Amino acid sequence: MAHKRPNILYILADDLGQGDVSCFNPDAQFTTENMDRLAREGMRFTDSHSTSALCTPSRYGLMTGRYNWRSPLKRSVLPGDSMALIEKHRLTVPEFLRSAGYRTAVVGKWHLGLDWQLKDSGDDLESFGLDPDEHPCPEHRYGRNGNFDPQHLYEVEGLDIDYSKPVTFGPDEMGFDYSFITAASLDQPPFVYIENGQAQGIPTTFGGDQYHLDRRTDSQQQQIQKGPMVDGYDVAQVAPRFQAKALEVLDDMLAADDPWFLYVPSHLVHGPTIPNEPWQGRSGVGPYGDFVLQFDDYVGQLVSRVDEAGAADDTIIIVTSDNGASGVAGLPALRAQGHDPSNGWRGHKTDIWEGGHREPHIVRWPGQIEPGSCSRSLISHSDLFATIAEVLGLGVPDDAAEDSISNLPLWRGSEGPVRTDVVSHSGGGGFALRQGEWKLAFTTTGDGMDADWEAAHGGPATRYVPAQLYHLSEDPGEQNNVIDDHPERVHMMQAVLEDHIARGRSTPGRDQPNHRNDPTGEWSQIDWMSSADEVRARAKSQGLE
Repeated sequence: MAHKRPNILYILADDLGQGDVSCFNPDAQFTTENMDRLAREGMRFTDSHSTSALCTPSRYGLMTGRYNWRSPLKRSVLPGDSMALIEKHRLTVPEFLRSAGYRTAVVGKWHLGLDWQLKDSGDDLESFGLDPDEHPCPEHRYGRNGNFDPQHLYEVEGLDIDYSKPVTFGPDEMGFDYSFITAASLDQPPFVYIENGQAQGIPTTFGGDQYHLDRRTDSQQQQIQKGPMVDGYDVAQVAPRFQAKALEVLDDMLAADDPWFLYVPSHLVHGPTIPNEPWQGRSGVGPYGDFVLQFDDYVGQLVSRVDEAGAADDTIIIVTSDNGASGVAGLPALRAQGHDPSNGWRGHKTDIWEGGHREPHIVRWPGQIEPGSCSRSLISHSDLFATIAEVLGLGVPDDAAEDSISNLPLWRGSEGPVRTDVVSHSGGGGFALRQGEWKLAFTTTGDGMDADWEAAHGGPATRYVPAQLYHLSEDPGEQNNVIDDHPERVHMMQAVLEDHIARGRSTPGRDQPNHRNDPTGEWSQIDWMSSADEVRARAKSQGLE
């Protein structure tokens, strides 16, 4: 019999495709034995979606139960040195659990921004051998002063931060009792570990390979972005260091009496694709497959610690990914070897198509979830908040988790849907709405990195209008656009999405404000809405909070 307040271990892969997990893909060219074992002991979800096809926004949706596009960030991801994206008043999953008596911790990649304390002198380029004339800073710098508009990205990140001073708003203030993180992805600066809001060292070198990495293909698969780095930082040791810390924190939690929530946002399998020596060559399809097997082994180690402590029946374990597989994996080469990380779905990371946001998703809770079960119901990563609230028998405030719906009926074996729809979001900020097997995309392209590259090389620019309608059970590859054949359905789905956006929520309750994209308030991706100007005018500025 499970306790009323179960422990929760949430393991989030970075850029892992649904087809990379062999229990989801019978044609996978390697076997993820630990995730497969977890699926045999729990439930697979085959229609599970991150809220975005990119990592920062999808993590926002996971932590808040709110669709990411309601935040000030309307497209792209945060630079590693950005201020915090999650609003200071917003209730998060860890804070909700902490208020319910849980011990909470995060170990891994954060990538939701941190309120760093900055140097009075500003960017210290000359101390790092850089010429300020060659690196002019934008007037409205991305990630500073409430500005979350990627067009103002500064290529030199993190040199204005005073690393001797603690972060003033980060994981600890958002509900985590303990945090050991990097600010962003494996390949992003600043290259320094951060424990409980304090940088573990002062960057003294300017390391890395490129200011602007090719994150669309595998041409720079093992390179990292240029940026400030502490002495002795070795990107190849980040994964094992964080796995060791995750196990240490887990052991500590298992030894105590209080229920706990451990969030492990792994750095794997994001680029640089650098599997450690024990896993090199294991997959037979190259470094990316080896990296997936390293992540799978890490999952197995964490699950084993829970089981060996006799805590299996009292612990909910969830394993999923933040978005689809990245082009850095070398997708054409992998497919030539018979391995498709997107599992037959069209597209990949950043795309509005299914391969951008349909994720592997496994949940184990012995005694509550039938072993070896499978749900084909539509769910979203934003559902974690409401699901845990129902597990604990607690209510959720009206101004929190506005897009979260409990999956607990599905965990208990219900075959009926818990959701009538899910909203997906592309790297470029475009929308798609799922209703049953119907999917309406409000973009003329995939609106990801490939679309940006094609537009820059003479192809058509993405337009944000209702443009693609697919019936996924008949057309899982999203090849047969039937938008002209179903005008009434298009009109109905358009009205549903407009209502979700305008009301500031997709669940019952009082209307809530969306947040403004400062400094301009631009939100061109909703121009198709009849109420677009009104919605933009009502949006709230985070910079004023």
